[in-house]
Amino acid sequence: MTTDRHAFEAAAREAVYRAIGSRRDTRSYRPEPLPPETLRRLLEAAHHAPSVGFMQPWNFLLIEGGELRARVHAHFREVSDAAAATFPGDRGETYRALKLQGILDAPTNLLITCDRSRGGPHVLGRSVQPDTDVYSTCLAVQNLWLAARAEGVGVGWMSIAEPRFLSETFGLPESVLPVAYLTLGWPVDLPDTPLLERVGWRRRMGLDELVFSERWGAPAALAPATPEPTPAPAEEVADRLAARRARLTRPPGSLGVLEDAVAQVARIQGRAVPTAQRRRLLLLAGDHGVTDEGVSAYQRSVTAKMVIQFVSGGAAVSAIARDQGLEVHVADLGVDHDFGVSTAVADHKVARGTANIAVAPAMSPDQCEQAIAAGAELVAGLGTVDLLAVGEMGIGNSTIAATLAAAMLGCAPEDVVGKGTGVGPRTRAHKVEVVARALGRHGPERDPTAVLASLGGFELAGLVGVYEEALRRRIPVVLDGFITGAAALVAVARTPAVRDVLIAGHLGAEPGHARVLDALGLEPLLRLGLRLGEGSGAALAAGLLATGCRVDAEMCTFEEAGIAHPEAPGARR
Repeated sequence: MTTDRHAFEAAAREAVYRAIGSRRDTRSYRPEPLPPETLRRLLEAAHHAPSVGFMQPWNFLLIEGGELRARVHAHFREVSDAAAATFPGDRGETYRALKLQGILDAPTNLLITCDRSRGGPHVLGRSVQPDTDVYSTCLAVQNLWLAARAEGVGVGWMSIAEPRFLSETFGLPESVLPVAYLTLGWPVDLPDTPLLERVGWRRRMGLDELVFSERWGAPAALAPATPEPTPAPAEEVADRLAARRARLTRPPGSLGVLEDAVAQVARIQGRAVPTAQRRRLLLLAGDHGVTDEGVSAYQRSVTAKMVIQFVSGGAAVSAIARDQGLEVHVADLGVDHDFGVSTAVADHKVARGTANIAVAPAMSPDQCEQAIAAGAELVAGLGTVDLLAVGEMGIGNSTIAATLAAAMLGCAPEDVVGKGTGVGPRTRAHKVEVVARALGRHGPERDPTAVLASLGGFELAGLVGVYEEALRRRIPVVLDGFITGAAALVAVARTPAVRDVLIAGHLGAEPGHARVLDALGLEPLLRLGLRLGEGSGAALAAGLLATGCRVDAEMCTFEEAGIAHPEAPGARR
């Protein structure tokens, strides 16, 4: 790589790009205050921003008292509620569920202003673009933000405030414009992706979409992105991984099941040092006609309400995904609700729910193939993924999973039917009877695709497509609970090699889950008795797998640590 003599050394250059690429808007803060010297360094960084005509139009107003912040927060709530009302339908509900500020949580608030009179009426370089003073102030904001990322400090930009309110509240002169109200403090976490991207509010546009040549709209011929390395054969990866692990400063096999799972990730990816940096959680949703039989503790409408929680970040799995560094993608395969494009739910709806499997096939063969293709398309649309966790949402789908499992495994309904959403013994007995009726209607047909069409659900069919496309792309898939496992039975029966990319995230509380994992030959990473669904167990396990991959990648060898290898002459045995 050719570099100019003025370029930073490689490590320093990488640190700059890392700060740029990982800068995030922070909303949740720890209570401890910033050290005064840290705050001083951040303000110095802001003050070193470039400005047109060297006018330096910025000022910095620190707000640490509770009374003023309470006033700002009350104003924010008023303006935010008004903004929510402008979004149509589910978009407004999603907006209200977002955490868009940390005014009260952050130990320090900072108002950055622009003095439009600074430098007088004749500032060099501003004769035809008078707003360059505001642009220069924004550079000060960005300087502070990048320095904060390097310090591990979180920054949030609260743009939802009336400028006149800020001017009056803080006594700004007429010539001074409020530009950025920031919150600063130690963050609870610094996620890998921006909040609005993580919850699906907006996607990050590709660079090639935004670069033109000579004229607006004419694509530019940029250098191609760095291609992914060609995966190595699984046998070669296993040998290289084993050789490296033999030199690491830990006893062989000391990480137990996690060590085996990480080795599987390496084989799937074709990398001797596996990675889980780009990890995604894909949630598929659909409704089920079998809810007409009263098999669930919840109404069918809850499916749509939970999907809204997924995309707004308010569900249990949303919190888990944030903590484990997973970007969440949600798709509608067959929910009895129209979300519209504004909610960032990927629209792959086949129909508004399946038929009641107790009395009719769940879907037609064409609908089944459409749902499978949708699942494959969803994976293809994710781009490069290191680790894919999967989950589902659909009131009634534990009954569907039990029926599918019983049909695929040839076992009795009593062996696989559980509590689902928390039903009592009477409803569970009724579920057993409904599953038995569905199996009796279906008959002895064992072809996996026919079983899926007759007894499955749109989101389960979509999961089959997800698994098959993950196999084609060599993406490790972390399964959630019973429902994702039942779909895996169908996928493996259709395409046996799918088994090689599947990792059991956990063993859930549903009695059929253990039978499914036994049939698939999968050892669960976690045994927590979970029965939440939503991809929660898969998300937890994906975070654990990411940690395991990091251990393999970053742990020192005996040579690097300066420790005698146990097999070396003179080492203690």
